[in-house]
Amino acid sequence: MRCEQPIYLNCPFTEKELVKQLGAKFDGVSKKWFIPVRLEIEPFQRWLPAEWQASLLPLDSAPSVATQASIAGISLYELLNQVRQTLAQAHAQPYWLRAEIVAIHHRQHVYLELSDHDAEGREIAKVRASLWRERATKVLSHFEQQTGMALSAGLKVLFQATIELHPVYGFSLNLLDIDPRFTLGEMAAKVQRIRVQLTQEGLINQNRQLAKPNEFCQIAVIAPAQAAGLGDFRSQADKLQALGLCQFHYYVASFQGKNATEEIPQAIEKVAKAHLKTPFDALVLIRGGGATADLMQLNEYPIVKAICTAPLPVIIGIGHERDKSLLDEVANHVCHTPSLTITYIQTTIVQNAQQAKQHWQNLLQGAQAVLTQAQLQNQQVYAQVREQARYALANQRQQTQYLWQDIKNASQQQLQQARFMTKQWMEQILLGDPKRILQQGYVLVRDKQQRLLTDKEQAQQARELWLEFKDGMIASQITEKSPES
Repeated sequence: MRCEQPIYLNCPFTEKELVKQLGAKFDGVSKKWFIPVRLEIEPFQRWLPAEWQASLLPLDSAPSVATQASIAGISLYELLNQVRQTLAQAHAQPYWLRAEIVAIHHRQHVYLELSDHDAEGREIAKVRASLWRERATKVLSHFEQQTGMALSAGLKVLFQATIELHPVYGFSLNLLDIDPRFTLGEMAAKVQRIRVQLTQEGLINQNRQLAKPNEFCQIAVIAPAQAAGLGDFRSQADKLQALGLCQFHYYVASFQGKNATEEIPQAIEKVAKAHLKTPFDALVLIRGGGATADLMQLNEYPIVKAICTAPLPVIIGIGHERDKSLLDEVANHVCHTPSLTITYIQTTIVQNAQQAKQHWQNLLQGAQAVLTQAQLQNQQVYAQVREQARYALANQRQQTQYLWQDIKNASQQQLQQARFMTKQWMEQILLGDPKRILQQGYVLVRDKQQRLLTDKEQAQQARELWLEFKDGMIASQITEKSPES
């Protein structure tokens, strides 16, 4: 008689090698050996359950099921085992299933909670699943190599599984394989849907178009509480703040799970309100470490939209250099990790300080150059003025000498001329001397007051005249006029 469905055996541990040699298989869930389908049952008769023992008896000696049920009923284990066998017979082949991972626990084996949702997001199915150790390493390694992230909660997966019903642990799925292409495609499709929606709303480039901050004095930081990345960030940020170079204002939000979808936009809204009172230079989002799947969970429309519409430049430092999320696409600047983010801020501050120092040095050098040039020009002008003054003085001296010589020459000439004229005048004076004139035979005519008379009319009026000769004077009177008068 061949087995038409798996039959679990009551095999003690000491006899496991016997049933194994006969072709029995071991079930890791129930920890029992069973007869595979289409294997002969008779060799396993000694280990068969009671109901199967009875089926191998002659028909006339075997009690009916109805009789057994009416006498003692059926145990819960027997019922569940029969259902299990029925499921195993009806659904022996593996199925490819789609579901979302709700929770995952890594122990000796990997245990998962899977769920399915309708179009409105309501949970419509939920089941436990197991990935046994002998398969887990291969399946998980392949998934991580293909997707770049570990299998984690929140991911949608396409997996191959068989149906299991255990009398104690209930209904579950036995995972055989996972297709990473489905997960990658599902995540990419989700990102594309968000990208298209933000593009249609005209928001996708809104934050990137803001001017990149060129200095950092006031910075808002959103990070999970007690995050390792926050510690790395603050190790340098606190030094900058202690030196008075920059002030950091911290806001807490969850970056994992469903809470992140609400808390991150709420934190950004708080920053936006504070920005109205005390303007920030930038808003920094840091996460630090964590699985890639956790990073992919941030690809949610409310989070991405909040970053797009933030009124100040957003700097992202939530992953690794190899990871890239939709947040990186829409943010104003990307630094990948918290350490790189604070390094970027610190470098900018140092560069600004160096530039300011260089500008100050350039200003001093420029002022010194202007002063030196002015001094040089003053010296040149002074030298030119001094030289021109010397030249002018020498020229004036020469001109003065020329003038003095001219004056001297002119004076001598005038003096000679004056002497000549004086001589002539003296000669004329001497020639006009009355005594000399009298010596020549001329007579001076005077009136009785001894005034010289020079014309006939004066003489006629005087009537009484005195005539002066060289040797004396005689009186004379006019008795008659000449005929011409």
